[in-house]
Amino acid sequence: MAKRSGGMISGMSEKDALTVGDIRDAIEKLSDDVEIDFGSTLEGRRLHFYRFKTRGKKLLGIELREELPDIG
Repeated sequence: MAKRSGGMISGMSEKDALTVGDIRDAIEKLSDDVEIDFGSTLEGRRLHFYRFKTRGKKLLGIELREELPDIG
């Protein structure tokens, strides 16, 4: 299925890989100050960006971390 430039990416199957091109197309019309939200775990803890890590010539890992609960 062809992806629209600037469109939402969703419903990808496990066989489909998300590519840098997909991300570029999805965000090309956004301004540089738009924040990115990674959502939350099933337990409701927010996910935060941790780092990008190259894992091969054609693989970039985007690592997230969970917001830790307050331990009063």
